[in-house]
Amino acid sequence: MKKKFKLPLINTHCHAAMIGFRGIGEGLSLHDWLYDCIFPAEAEMVNPNFVYEQTKRAITEMRHNGIQAFMDMYYHEEEVARAAEEMKMYVVIGEGLVDVKGQEVFDSDLSRTEKMLDVYSESEYVTPSVAPHSPYTVKGENLVRAKALARKYDALYQIHTSETQKEYEDCLALYGMTPIKYLDSLGVLDNKTVLIHCVWLDEDDINIISLRGCKVVHCPLSNLKLGSGISPVSSLLAAGVNVSMGTDGPASSNRLDILEAGKIASLLQKGVNRNPEMITSRQAMDMMTVNGIIALGLEKKEAFSLERIFEELEREEHDYIFHLHSSDLEF
Repeated sequence: MKKKFKLPLINTHCHAAMIGFRGIGEGLSLHDWLYDCIFPAEAEMVNPNFVYEQTKRAITEMRHNGIQAFMDMYYHEEEVARAAEEMKMYVVIGEGLVDVKGQEVFDSDLSRTEKMLDVYSESEYVTPSVAPHSPYTVKGENLVRAKALARKYDALYQIHTSETQKEYEDCLALYGMTPIKYLDSLGVLDNKTVLIHCVWLDEDDINIISLRGCKVVHCPLSNLKLGSGISPVSSLLAAGVNVSMGTDGPASSNRLDILEAGKIASLLQKGVNRNPEMITSRQAMDMMTVNGIIALGLEKKEAFSLERIFEELEREEHDYIFHLHSSDLEF
């Protein structure tokens, strides 16, 4: 009998409570999906209890799919933390910071973020982060303020960026530079910055991400569903960037399944590059496990020992999920 070991799958980008909106707004672009469907639904339904109950549903689904940790960005993140601690699920929480609703809203949420950084500093399961939503929903000075708070607590700084062509072109029109160059000009890119999506990148953007040591989260399921494009993951990996996998929210990807996301990620890069050697099964497995652990800073926790994981991945008899025949993965 083969030795069995449970590889910890890591979901490095999620809006867990949005499982309550799964199926809303099919067949729409990101902009139309958000503004015509999601934002109105959130205004009507989202409250602390909604986030708590829906997050528990999402954790149950993630655990069923082998996910042992996730990074979240949403509203009422204290409720995400409560659900995670009760269910003994590892999570990096981040209150979504925006200033399009008014400066006072941003200031209040930034203060709540600092409180969470204090309250959960000793938690086994909950790690707080600072989470400005994106360069198009947060002004430059507030992006800088958020980064200053993250640096004060040595916390992760997670942000959506370069997700759609509209975002990319709007940033060029407003600032004369790409979203990545804009963020770099603000001084918020470093090795504690996690960049979510990174679909629309040029060669200089990739070099900046690599130079600053930023981590990138690839969310192919939502990027495809919303017609946003395909991230140049092969180029990012070739530049030495840590790329991990995210499901995104279950409303924009339909499933909280990292194995599905990893398989799609690998096949996409083979197809768009017309090269079957792009994203090997080992690279895909790293993106679903080790790279996510490193991106979220979980490697010091016993449950995510990199030494054990590397030993398992190096086993000669290990079969990967992309092989046609027998697999060590059990569900």
